[in-house]
Amino acid sequence: MTVLSLAFLGWVAATVPAYWLAPRDARPWVLAGLTVVFVALLSPTSAGLLVAFTAITWLGLQRAAGSPTTLVVAGVVVLTGLLAFKVPAAGLLGPELAEVAVPLGLSYYALRFLHLLMEAYRGALPRLELAHVVSYALFLPTILAGPIHRFGVFRRDLRRQRWDPALFTRGLERIVLGAARIAVLGNFLVSHELVRRIAPLEDSHPALFAYLDCVRAGLNLYFQFAGYSDVAIGFALLLGFRVMENFDRPFLRPNIAEFWRGWHISLSSWCRDYVYLPVLSSARRGVPAVLASMVVLGLWHELSPRYLAWGAIHGSAIVVFRLFERLKPRLPSPRSAAGRTAARVLATLVTVNFVMLSFAFTKEPDLRSGVAVWLTIFTGGP
Repeated sequence: MTVLSLAFLGWVAATVPAYWLAPRDARPWVLAGLTVVFVALLSPTSAGLLVAFTAITWLGLQRAAGSPTTLVVAGVVVLTGLLAFKVPAAGLLGPELAEVAVPLGLSYYALRFLHLLMEAYRGALPRLELAHVVSYALFLPTILAGPIHRFGVFRRDLRRQRWDPALFTRGLERIVLGAARIAVLGNFLVSHELVRRIAPLEDSHPALFAYLDCVRAGLNLYFQFAGYSDVAIGFALLLGFRVMENFDRPFLRPNIAEFWRGWHISLSSWCRDYVYLPVLSSARRGVPAVLASMVVLGLWHELSPRYLAWGAIHGSAIVVFRLFERLKPRLPSPRSAAGRTAARVLATLVTVNFVMLSFAFTKEPDLRSGVAVWLTIFTGGP
């Protein structure tokens, strides 16, 4: 079931009135129940694991006051579950079994559970109610592919919730925008038209074809993922919830650090808060913190050498950029407005090309194939 399928859109159309017509105190449970049924229809095993992880997280939160160790244990269980089911995605069981073995939405809701447990360990959560935690854990709009929204904003919206026609209209607009990104920009312009136009270059100009195929992969990923995020954000708005943005013009950013402030924002901010800052606090150095954060971000997608390389490449690029930032005051800089504009355009082009080239590793089935793509681009042949 895709976000553009009639079945999914019908589920959205049924969920919204069912939610708003339910008594206020019952709405969290209605939404949680609809989420479980939705996931169960797609994959009963996934639904069972989702409920089990929710129960483990709640029990950990309940026992947190008397024993912070319980939070650690619950977090380890959730993280172990995430890793255990991400291993098939690395290809160890093959693509056929991987499709069955990886539970729907696990990568996203596991990070939400870890967010709750880590905030409780820090003592940063208010007194929790079961209905709030369950509805947050089993939040239908973001259950399959994010964004990885935070509990504080969710709880605030749940407590202050009221019917708002303006919010509802915004939600419909975001769903239409997301559908257009997926169907028109992603499926038609990139996956169909761009593929058709660059295909003849594969034999005559292999280096150019390899580069343009990286661009195709990057643009398709952006339009598909940003489109789904639009649909999820719009669906949440129909229910009265404001879910954080996931993309903010990433390909218009002038450096790699800025790129990651605009690309998959919910994941990059999660890694900043729960990987980068703890490592920085422990190591007192930015380099290991950046590398750890980006490696975790890469491996979150898939436990494989290609995603390890992809995360390490981006982490290394951020480190290099920060070193450049230290040297920048000593370098000559353009004084005119036109010069500064030209420098920003050049920086943006360098950044977007680096990002597009990095997609060689994520679009190919393994690390060796990704390296072969780079060799073709830079040398004209493998």
